[in-house]
Amino acid sequence: MENDDIIQRLRGLNVLVLHPRDGDAEELLQQLNRIGCRAQAIWPPPQVPTERADLVFAEVSEKPSGTVCSFLEKAEHRPTLIGLARYESPSVLQNLIDLKVDGVLAKPIRPYGVLSSLVIARRVWQEAKRSEKVISKLKSKVENSHKMNEAKIVLMRIHGIDEDEAYRAIRQQAMESRKTIAEVAQSIIESNALLHNFVTKPRNEDGASGDPDGV
Repeated sequence: MENDDIIQRLRGLNVLVLHPRDGDAEELLQQLNRIGCRAQAIWPPPQVPTERADLVFAEVSEKPSGTVCSFLEKAEHRPTLIGLARYESPSVLQNLIDLKVDGVLAKPIRPYGVLSSLVIARRVWQEAKRSEKVISKLKSKVENSHKMNEAKIVLMRIHGIDEDEAYRAIRQQAMESRKTIAEVAQSIIESNALLHNFVTKPRNEDGASGDPDGV
């Protein structure tokens, strides 16, 4: 998302201000309304989010806020988070790091600075989301590759075929069953594990399976 697009999309954002209703909260709400955001202040923070928030301003003080952490953890989608801090003490800075804020706005709140904080925080949040998607895709690719290799080894051992033949067999099964190659590979792995457990199941002294049904 380009910077111009970020600025355009600020209008209409659902914004929560988790801060006592004092002068700072009122000033922040006024600025957010002027920008075009749908903003409301809530204090104390609810244990469970009652509605989706695109962006959250949260007061960060010397002591860690368990209620803010709980609110963020239970949110269906993690919103952009901007910390509101009056001091730059080591404990406040550590709490900002622990909350993984996307931006910081200093108190007392002034008419200027709010828009800049919004734009920068949304940009940081967007980049983080992109990175998460890339990492997730890479993890999935690696996991699927491991599954494929394990499934090929199973087929090669059972049917006495080479690696290329095993791959073609898995691919053909995927096409016929309209499943992904990873799904077919997982099925082969699970079936092999089930067969292995059945063959190696301990037996009683009379040679029967230990299964109570005598299977």
